[in-house]
Amino acid sequence: MMLSSRYASAVCVVLVLALVPTIIHSYVGMRVTDGRDTASIPSTLLSYTSAPTKRPVVWGEDHFDSHDWFERQYVLGSDTVVLTVVRSYDLKALYHHPELAVAYHQAKYDHSAIDAMPGRPDMPVHVLTNPQQGVSLYLLHYDGRFIADPIAFQIRAAGELLFSGRKPMTLFYARDDAAPGGVAPTQLPAARLLLEAVAHFTGSASSER
Repeated sequence: MMLSSRYASAVCVVLVLALVPTIIHSYVGMRVTDGRDTASIPSTLLSYTSAPTKRPVVWGEDHFDSHDWFERQYVLGSDTVVLTVVRSYDLKALYHHPELAVAYHQAKYDHSAIDAMPGRPDMPVHVLTNPQQGVSLYLLHYDGRFIADPIAFQIRAAGELLFSGRKPMTLFYARDDAAPGGVAPTQLPAARLLLEAVAHFTGSASSER
């Protein structure tokens, strides 16, 4: 079958357009950095002091394809909150049920919801709870904004990602296994620690905090 010469230009344009994302992602592996890293989050937050958990060094790479992550246990008096912060270019690894990796064997949740942080309608927080006790809250941060619906976000971003390098997503995950019932999750210390961690990460923390 021969191709008419009058369609040759159009075919060339289509082929070039198809090659651009292939070259960017398959051959060049282009990534966009934003100058942020998890090291900007201090080991002391809101008078809570912390120590690393016993996660092995390879845990972040194995579960999230991440080389920039930490997990710390923040303690103040009788309050204990485990804070996990992970950055990765593998977006799905972070937004698709991160609790299966972060809280596996530590907590079981039977209810999930999306709420907003007090005074921060721009910051949708994913809340996981169970009828007894314990709660997990997590935030997804990408390209300067917080993500409520990861699937809708991925669809919207698909066109952009075709012609630009990949950008990192950051997961902020706070877990309080002894959180009491009857208290709104966004009013718990875990939520306040999340807010403070985000403030340091984005550079919006003040000396008055």
